Amino acid sequence: MIEQYRVQLDLFGLMKLLALVGFGVGVIAGFALLIFTVMQGGNIFQALLPMVISPFSNALVTALFGLVSYPFYNWYCKRNRGQVLTGRFLKEQQAQQDI
Repeated sequence: MIEQYRVQLDLFGLMKLLALVGFGVGVIAGFALLIFTVMQGGNIFQALLPMVISPFSNALVTALFGLVSYPFYNWYCKRNRGQVLTGRFLKEQQAQQDI
């Protein structure tokens, strides 16, 4: 069942979410770089290191973006009573505070 909630992530929750997204983008970008290098006639071993490093570097950079942008995210969520998320949710524990 798809549900809709208003949420506000804390600093580390936002950084973890962005790091996960950045890692996924890095996997796709690293693979695309590998294919592009091979298509251009380059050595496959030249593209292997960037392909391995790309997911981790993207995860780090997007987590840092979360750190830098958190004050704006916090202000936005307080102004709009949270951020609306839709999807499947599993309640881990009872919330003690309102957003």
